[in-house]
Amino acid sequence: MNASYDVVVLGSGAAGLVAALTAARAGSSVLLLEATDRWGGSTAVSGGLVWAPGHHHGEDDSREQALAYLRSCAYAREDERVVAFVDAVPAAVRFVEEQTPLTFQTIAYPDTFAERPGGRLDRHLESLPQDPSGLGRWQDLFWTQDEPHTLMSEILPIGAHVYGVPLDLPSVAERRARGHVTGGAALVTGLLYGVDAAGVERRLNARVTDLVVTGGRVSGVRIGEETVQATRGVVLATGGFEWNETLKGHHLAVPVTHPVTPPIQHGDALGLAARAGAALAHTGESWAWPAVEVSADTWPDGSPRHHLSFSERYMPHCLWVNARGVRFVNESSHNAALALGEVDTSTHTPRNLPAWAVLDARFRERYPVAGEAVEAPTLAALAERIGVDAGRLAETVERFNAYAKAGEDPDFGRGRSAYERAMGDPTASYPNLGTVEEGPFTAVAIHPSTVGTKGGVLTGPGAEALDHAGRPVPGLYAAGNAMAAVFGPGISGGGMTIGNAIAWGWLAGRSVSG
Repeated sequence: MNASYDVVVLGSGAAGLVAALTAARAGSSVLLLEATDRWGGSTAVSGGLVWAPGHHHGEDDSREQALAYLRSCAYAREDERVVAFVDAVPAAVRFVEEQTPLTFQTIAYPDTFAERPGGRLDRHLESLPQDPSGLGRWQDLFWTQDEPHTLMSEILPIGAHVYGVPLDLPSVAERRARGHVTGGAALVTGLLYGVDAAGVERRLNARVTDLVVTGGRVSGVRIGEETVQATRGVVLATGGFEWNETLKGHHLAVPVTHPVTPPIQHGDALGLAARAGAALAHTGESWAWPAVEVSADTWPDGSPRHHLSFSERYMPHCLWVNARGVRFVNESSHNAALALGEVDTSTHTPRNLPAWAVLDARFRERYPVAGEAVEAPTLAALAERIGVDAGRLAETVERFNAYAKAGEDPDFGRGRSAYERAMGDPTASYPNLGTVEEGPFTAVAIHPSTVGTKGGVLTGPGAEALDHAGRPVPGLYAAGNAMAAVFGPGISGGGMTIGNAIAWGWLAGRSVSG
């Protein structure tokens, strides 16, 4: 293997793969390093949606609309980076389609706040199925443990509660038989084919321990005792730090006890970049989601594998309560998990933890329940089992049931947004609302989780790493969750993490190649 390349890219999720592909197609020699023994990182285990305003598969989505929408959502963010994303993502998506076997299709999936100025219902893309057999068995290639054979466009018409559940559809059965994959696994498959065709060299089990800095410029990497030169620069695309307990304790303002990503996100980019003089930003935030604990499920290395909460937040006949037995959030909101991190100002303790989803018998009949379930014949008995005030719980459920019957939630607005309704049960009278009144009753613990942290290397509009004075760190670039997020503090669109990764991977690949 060569000891010198034009460009070295760290990480093989969407950000790293697109950066490597872009740099190689620009004429650079590229080495792609993956720290683990599997490709694709968190991208490969995701639903694979790409949030891409202005993409070429749609119509009439203007730059002005996208900027208006994002500026209403990107609280306390650097506007030049918001503009850079909006300008880059359509070209980046088109580039990926041109340089890989991937084909994207539009999916009817609303923006989180589609009702705001500039919000839309058609900014999301998904990859058509891919055949990974030219690379190997998908079970060995990626971290995913679910069968990646179902398109999100097949899931949503049924209801988001079937996410991760094998579906009895002829199309799914055919893909399973042929070994074709969908979602994030398809996206990574197509990108791997693309980087191979572009001449990128790639290595597994190659965790970078330090950056080489020569004359103030990042000029290579160290993999243990081995040094590899990067004459044009290094791209950090190593993901977030949600599995690093020390970094979480130092940075996150909201506890993340049950990350749902593979146990490989250790925040390598933060230490590497900081030692090279780069600034970090937005380290207190994450792409927050609620999760349920499934005690019997593990990742291939034996680490606990937690599951995103879908049924217990979007479907009728459920509500969430905190330890006081009261509702505290719109359960179906895309950003409901942010409420799990709220602090009680009088006690300086979590206001809403522990949190419980309370379900009735009709919920159990219709929707899957994957987490730790506690069952009781009455609400009073359930309250005793989970340590919640029985009288307060009864009052909360009675109030909620009145709202559910009327199909309107004046307390929290559950079910008002197009996003919430799209994620609910399309067969129900109200997709997100239904009374909780038929026993036996069940409680499922809801835990604070994330699909990735948001804090990382502060970049300029070309993905160049910046120092604390706002000057570029020569030879250093960042993309994906290794960089400081452009959007925050919550989530403004499903698939925003991957759209962000593709856009900034493309920008990084272009910039590092000159």
